[in-house]
Amino acid sequence: MKTLTVAEQFQEIYESELGAIYRFCLMRTSDPEVASDFSQDVFLRFWKALLDNQIIKNPRSFLYTIARNIIIDGYRKKKTLSLDAILSDAGDDKSAVASTHLDAIETECEAGRVTKGMEALDEPYRRALHMRYIEGLKPREIATILQESANVISVRISRGAERLRSSMGYANA
Repeated sequence: MKTLTVAEQFQEIYESELGAIYRFCLMRTSDPEVASDFSQDVFLRFWKALLDNQIIKNPRSFLYTIARNIIIDGYRKKKTLSLDAILSDAGDDKSAVASTHLDAIETECEAGRVTKGMEALDEPYRRALHMRYIEGLKPREIATILQESANVISVRISRGAERLRSSMGYANA
């Protein structure tokens, strides 16, 4: 069996995972240009890790972890959405700008509620929900990463989601 060079390993993984990483970034940023930039950053960091001879047992999980961290860093650097700033930039057509950004503001508020609800969960449930719904991993992949059975992970996801819905007032949803 032929051993692949670092460049060949990178090329193989890049070709198979680029689309998924881009979609992951796009889903979280809602901006194609930012998603493209973040995807490039993910693979740049992956390339550096390969060159540094880091041991990467599960390249897909490694890429998603890098992507998640880049997205988090991007949100930290991004200026906070300010309704006053939006309206001051709008000039005379303030109602149009306010209505177009209302969905973004509502989404941001709901995301804050979900984040607080997630923080209140016990660590095993929080981690399982995060990996499933934020990182987009399947229960079997999560099980491999956490060295648990897929059944245990599925139960954690189900119970964690139920507890999160309950804590947010959506018990019957």
